[in-house]
Amino acid sequence: MNDEIAELADRLDDTAERLAELSIELLQGALADADTSDQRARLERSVTRARRATIKAASILRESMGASEAFDD
Repeated sequence: MNDEIAELADRLDDTAERLAELSIELLQGALADADTSDQRARLERSVTRARRATIKAASILRESMGASEAFDD
């Protein structure tokens, strides 16, 4: 069970990394195109919030793995 949770946490880390890359791309696009900068900035904030939530979810899963190891004895 812990292996599955660890795998999910790793996948969430990968997703958070991709969201960070997307956020940077959105910021670069906003700088390059002033006409859509407000819209891109709003989208970037949403992507950043999703990234933070994904990082938090991975952390929670890893914390729960430590708690479940106490019951494995």
